[in-house]
Amino acid sequence: MVNFGFGKNNVKHRKVLGLAALPAITTAPERCGFGQLAAFCWYLPMSSTVSKQTQIALYIVFAILMMALGSSDSLRGVFAPIFEEHFTLSASDLSLIITVSYVGNLVFMLLGTRISDAFGLRMVFIATMLLWMAALALYLLTDNFILLLGGMFFAMGASTLLNIMLNLMSPFLFAAPGMILNTLFFTQGIGTTFTQSVISSSVDSFVDWKLVNGTLLVMGAVAVLAFAFLSRGIKGLNRDHLNGSNAPTDTAGSDATSGSAPKVRYSEILRAPAFWFFFLCFGCYFVGEHGIMNWMNIYLIRGQNFTAADAAVFPALFFGGMTLGRLLLSKLVDKAGIMRSLRLCFISGTVIYVIAFVFGGNAYYLFALAGFMLSIIYPTMMLSVQLYFPAYNAATATGVIMSVATIFDIVFNVVFGYVIEAVGYDISMSLMPIAMVLATVIFLVFERMRSLRLKDDLGK
Repeated sequence: MVNFGFGKNNVKHRKVLGLAALPAITTAPERCGFGQLAAFCWYLPMSSTVSKQTQIALYIVFAILMMALGSSDSLRGVFAPIFEEHFTLSASDLSLIITVSYVGNLVFMLLGTRISDAFGLRMVFIATMLLWMAALALYLLTDNFILLLGGMFFAMGASTLLNIMLNLMSPFLFAAPGMILNTLFFTQGIGTTFTQSVISSSVDSFVDWKLVNGTLLVMGAVAVLAFAFLSRGIKGLNRDHLNGSNAPTDTAGSDATSGSAPKVRYSEILRAPAFWFFFLCFGCYFVGEHGIMNWMNIYLIRGQNFTAADAAVFPALFFGGMTLGRLLLSKLVDKAGIMRSLRLCFISGTVIYVIAFVFGGNAYYLFALAGFMLSIIYPTMMLSVQLYFPAYNAATATGVIMSVATIFDIVFNVVFGYVIEAVGYDISMSLMPIAMVLATVIFLVFERMRSLRLKDDLGK
């Protein structure tokens, strides 16, 4: 998830974060995406005034929460076969679960910074944790498909907003926020991988759905109570982060809140050729990556006659590889540059991804390597936006791109269920590698259009 800068006080956020001279992109990308975007935090000219003991305690709290969020976000794919049997669902009904989740993601993504502008980071973070927990409680207390959809909307949306808030709060809480964010999103990946492997292979009834969410609810309760206690009185987390009282001046000595930057114009963003390349590339990539999380498990069970335990292995390998890749490949962009790194990872990752799908069987084990090579695509593509848009427009451009790309994801999942019903799982799942190939081709064409760039690549 990303702070897209929609809030009216986004410039003030940037001053507080010490990023007035840098594009206003802070990240806690969905499904463990962090990579180079979190590296912006290394430029922060402030050190945390929070005691070392409190920093350690807060880190443990956030690690617990991030593992819970990583698990929660991946449950709908894991439990899809159980939902199908318990509620007697068709493929289009299953696609509705995924679609509603992404609609929640979109709504909360758009509202996130505006809400934090109005009420402060600490209050929004606590309220959002409570909202996420309320969605889990809804799962525990009800046995109704419509209410399940409502829970999916709020659980996914709240998870998105928690990622945004964590990213915004980190500079106020930790002396080394960049390193902290990297490791925290790694723990989120652990939660996702654990769910796709251990939990997926061991659940077989709707009771298990309630037990898993009950466990996550306990983890959330521990996190919210501990955070509420530990964060009391920390400067910058309440509405005082909006008035600049604790904000350092930027390195150029300019006033980030003076309003000297040109006014953001959405029409300017939409007219830029780069916008449409980013939209198409992200949209196709999302289909390929999210398809593994949302559909691979039930495809292997229903379409390939795998047992639940065997089917759980391959999504877990993909996201395990992705989690490891985001930890180990984080230096690649610094050395090779943004666009060169993307070219390398797009081509190699997509080739391996397609081979795994085409040959199936034992070739599915290649998903581990595919996930590893594709791991930095999402965060590095986000970082590359600043090469094509002026600094004053970069955050808003990122927001518009991601919003439209999320709509792409929503529409695909609406249609995909009907495609499965019409032609079956085998043919339908071929859309995943096709989408990944399209994303790669679009990127390669886009990369060659160097005249669209406003800045040189950030790599050395």
